[in-house]
Amino acid sequence: MNRNSLLENLKREFPEKAIDLSENLELIKETFKDIIEVVGEKIQSDVSQRVFDHLELFGEMAKDFSELENQTDEAIALLDIDDISDNDVHDEEKELKTLPNYSEYAVDTNIEHTLYENFTHKRPAGFRLNKNKIVHVDTWQEMIVKTCEFLMSIDEKKFVDFENSRVMNGKKRKYFSRDASKMVNPKRIKNKLYVEVNQSANSLRNLLIKLLKAYGFNLSDYKVYLRADYTNLKR
Repeated sequence: MNRNSLLENLKREFPEKAIDLSENLELIKETFKDIIEVVGEKIQSDVSQRVFDHLELFGEMAKDFSELENQTDEAIALLDIDDISDNDVHDEEKELKTLPNYSEYAVDTNIEHTLYENFTHKRPAGFRLNKNKIVHVDTWQEMIVKTCEFLMSIDEKKFVDFENSRVMNGKKRKYFSRDASKMVNPKRIKNKLYVEVNQSANSLRNLLIKLLKAYGFNLSDYKVYLRADYTNLKR
């Protein structure tokens, strides 16, 4: 079975797993981008210092990781996550009401987590960007909204321009728009722009990564705090 058939069959027969795979491929693709940027910076640094010993090696690395990035992007396109996400991503607020008392599944809210982690079946307690105070939240949707508000306060024009950014939106769905009529669960950010929050925890994580990069933050600048982990409950 070739790759195309494999992914098409996965999407058709196991749509939830297709969502999981697409979300994680998005994270891998972002990691490939980071690697290419670091290698590019190293090449520039070596050239400026007249150090040429490893330029061929670094050039090959950049080329190979670029190819991996393209292959990953093709796999994401084959999964076509936008076609199935509306039906398969549940309402986070509704699910919270059906879960058992989270105290039975509580975790240490003081532990810092990174955006490179898997947040499926986990509940957030808050986030912190750089040395700012911890912002307390109850849902991943609330986390994306409050992060958007913070970033918009830094540079409103940059944020509003996301509406027309191919990188910041899905292939078939708008994640940022002034028009809420074609969005499933839009949340308004400072009366300027809507953000689509009808996404899973990991999809919102991926959107957070893109937002932080667009504003020039390192991912290590953003810390996540959890309140509960329902992973064992869902097995």
